[in-house]
Amino acid sequence: MYVSRKSVWGRTSAMLALALSLTMFGCTDNGNDDEPDGGGNPDAGVPEPDAGPPITATLTGRVTYDFVPAILTTTPIRGGMLAFAQTSVRPVRNAAVQVMRGTTVLGTATTDEDGRYQLTYTAGTGANLTLATLAKTTTPAIQVEDNTARNAIWAVSATITGGTTSRDLHAGHGWTGSSYNPSQRVAAPFAILDSMYTASRAFLAVRTVPFPPLKVNWSPNNIAERNNSGDTSTGQIGTSHFSPSENEVYVLGKEGADTDEFDNHVIVHEWGHYFESNLSRSDNPGGQHIGGDVLDPRIAFGEGYGNALSAILLPDPLYVDTSWGAGRQTAFGFDMETAAADDPTPSVFSEFSVMRLLYDIFDASSAAEASYDQVNIGLGTLYDVLVGPQKTTPALTTIGSFIHGLKAQPGVNAATLDTLAAHYQIGSIRSAFGEGDTQLAAMYTTVSSLPYNANGTLKGGKPSNQQQQNRYYVFNGTGRTVIISANSTEDVGIQALQQGTRAGFADDFLRGTESFRFSSQADRQYVLIVTGFKDSTGTYNYSVSITSP
Repeated sequence: MYVSRKSVWGRTSAMLALALSLTMFGCTDNGNDDEPDGGGNPDAGVPEPDAGPPITATLTGRVTYDFVPAILTTTPIRGGMLAFAQTSVRPVRNAAVQVMRGTTVLGTATTDEDGRYQLTYTAGTGANLTLATLAKTTTPAIQVEDNTARNAIWAVSATITGGTTSRDLHAGHGWTGSSYNPSQRVAAPFAILDSMYTASRAFLAVRTVPFPPLKVNWSPNNIAERNNSGDTSTGQIGTSHFSPSENEVYVLGKEGADTDEFDNHVIVHEWGHYFESNLSRSDNPGGQHIGGDVLDPRIAFGEGYGNALSAILLPDPLYVDTSWGAGRQTAFGFDMETAAADDPTPSVFSEFSVMRLLYDIFDASSAAEASYDQVNIGLGTLYDVLVGPQKTTPALTTIGSFIHGLKAQPGVNAATLDTLAAHYQIGSIRSAFGEGDTQLAAMYTTVSSLPYNANGTLKGGKPSNQQQQNRYYVFNGTGRTVIISANSTEDVGIQALQQGTRAGFADDFLRGTESFRFSSQADRQYVLIVTGFKDSTGTYNYSVSITSP
């Protein structure tokens, strides 16, 4: 179900009342206000009268959560698990804390970087109150909700009485050794929140960043299937992903299938797509992709960027993604520092080449890399490229447009950057359109004038988001209507972008002619993308026409 940004952020109190019940199943208060508690009162949303005279108290405490590392156990890098025996306790940082009587908020605070808080409230000395920490940060504004429970904000809470001055809260992982205890599986939303907060704070430490509010959807019902209608309100989310249409992130949580809450590289990867969509730009067509694919350079950059960004911001060069298989946990992953058989055809079309190049651009060179890596560019400069030339490039967003923008930044040595790129079989980029890299430049055809007619060839047998099924045509607008058509004996789709904004498209899933028209802006550059969808192997021809009557 789509929930508008306004309605989500405007009804926190109502959502909190529901969230409290979500974290309480089977939990009871231990009666000792000085001990951490991951549970609370299942009747916390019901107001109770004060017992005794009112008292104003200052309440302090610390909020923490269990973080479970994801580890790899085999070489090559496949096989691993969530290492519950290596669980560490981490602070819940920058999160909203509330004391409530029923649904009435009596006092609020925000945890510091060590998870500590202090607030003042007034209540009767015998009143039954609820202390809750929401899975919601304030700067930047991120909140984790349950998409299968009417978008309630997740929380960890405990019952206290009026006058209480000290109370800690702890969100446990809930793992019993063989399965999760559903009533005690509270750490998950806080682990997601903290990974995204870590990513955000890394950028905020080097630049002033106008992060827009982010809603994250996690539920223990979220599963990598699309049964029935694929309704996200029932947990049918497909996979962990960023939804550009909703501007929200969805995270897997189904025990026995795939749980991503502790796979912090996966979490930051999806956060990276949110960053692209809101602050930078992504022309990424999406779709499935695995190591070794020869991808359209737009998706090679988008996915490689997401992988690299997770390693840069966490920081940790070892990317791990756990799941369940054959009734047990497993994992796959890759090392940003060490190229292996996962990248058999390094190029601008490989997400693994892109991610390792981007990571090497950022990290300090090791002795083993000295012959080709003398690049060490700070996060602030990378941010400047992402929100500057990469966002405004007239070309499509690829590693070519990124390198071209990076070379224009103060203090960047183009020669050392070219040496590093060459290690990944990427040419010496001279323009956003990939000049200097023969393969990338060949994706583009420059249209000198209109009308324009041409023929081209694509190769079938691969998904439509791979290199061999896509071609680009660059032309200038005329200030008049532009009519674009493509014809083929196979199914093709066409779309025109102007700095990443779609000007028009046609894709009727039919063989024959596709056509659309739009009002062009004079002297603005447009990129026409022709995409083929032939499932069987073999080359096939198409024709394209661009006119402006």
